[in-house]
Amino acid sequence: MKQIKEKIRSFPSSPGIYFFKDKAGKVLYVGKANNLRARVRQYFMRSGNRHPKTEALVRESARVSFKLCESEVDALIAEARFIKKYAPKYNVILRDDKNYFFVAISKEAYSRISLTHQPDMFGSSTSKHIIGPFTDGGALKETLRLLRGAYPYCTCKPGTKRACLNYHLGRCLAPCVHPKACAQTKRNVQAIVAILEGKRNALMRALTARMKRASRAEEFQKASEFKKQIDGIQNIFSHRFFLERFREIKQAKPQWSVVEKKIQLLLKTKKTVGRVECYDISNISGTHAVGSMVVFGNGEPSKNQYRKFKIKYSGDTPDDPKMMAEVLARRIKHSEWPMPDLIIVDGGKTQLSAAQSVLPKTQLVMGLAKKQEELYTPVRPLPILAKNLGKETLFFVQRIRDEAHRFAITYHRKLRGKIR
Repeated sequence: MKQIKEKIRSFPSSPGIYFFKDKAGKVLYVGKANNLRARVRQYFMRSGNRHPKTEALVRESARVSFKLCESEVDALIAEARFIKKYAPKYNVILRDDKNYFFVAISKEAYSRISLTHQPDMFGSSTSKHIIGPFTDGGALKETLRLLRGAYPYCTCKPGTKRACLNYHLGRCLAPCVHPKACAQTKRNVQAIVAILEGKRNALMRALTARMKRASRAEEFQKASEFKKQIDGIQNIFSHRFFLERFREIKQAKPQWSVVEKKIQLLLKTKKTVGRVECYDISNISGTHAVGSMVVFGNGEPSKNQYRKFKIKYSGDTPDDPKMMAEVLARRIKHSEWPMPDLIIVDGGKTQLSAAQSVLPKTQLVMGLAKKQEELYTPVRPLPILAKNLGKETLFFVQRIRDEAHRFAITYHRKLRGKIR
């Protein structure tokens, strides 16, 4: 025991996985950690609250080793791989009544991805691939969310007849309603499977080779798509403590005072920012166009104050900026509604200019563009990358923007359904 404690002192304070082994070298337990030294040291601290099964693990262990990982996402994936490889007895015992998470890949033409606690229920008739086990459900879900940004995939049930909200958010290619998207969705799922099985480096090499071939053949659009996928993977795995920051945000809601100060700094104002309204436009080639207004008070949604607008614009071509200007002009006329401290429009410089053309000069306003996640303000000549706003402000602006988009899409679908 003393030798193990001495060895732990030399463990790095880095992400990785650790192994408890018996005298014969058999693996008893595999775990992951964001800080290897701190996590493994906890097992050997004196505590009356330690679980009897943890006590048994420590008594039976003769040595402890580790394997470094580049990030916590890497550690999550490596842990699942080694649990599957060694099937350590204490990984089963210490779970108690909790279940591991598994990723199931369906057999449809476009391969859906879903999570399950019971892989045995996914027989060969419904699932062609099961990946796992994963011990941290929250980290796994966030990793899949990030991967979906680089590799959009489908989660809709078979028989779906309309494109889902994820399609409009760029997280799905809607193969369930657009058969031509099946092939690309299948390739995206194959890439995600490779990453979750620890074959990221091989995938990166393959993507780099394809990008170079496309570039030599002067297929620059295709090369750009491969580059986007490579960048997406690098972004996910380059941040060592990304999942830790994600959990901090989820577990503790951002303090509004922090977000408010950041907004005041961005807009170069000392005005109080409490009521924030966000606007989005939804239409298909200009038809059934609608606008949404969602309201947040001190960082929290006030759903009873949400409003919907059936857009009257009837130009020959779709014009989102003009539609946005119409919605805001109509909103300002409602003097019976509390006036906003800040207005956020979904869109970039053009939408921001359209908003400014109808709003009072004193109204604080900014635009958030989806494609590059850039924030546009009237007081700065260049946009600001949303990722540079700080985690609290980033979480807020993305949350209110996505809520406005959800509300607009829901109303648009409802209106379109009635007309049919």
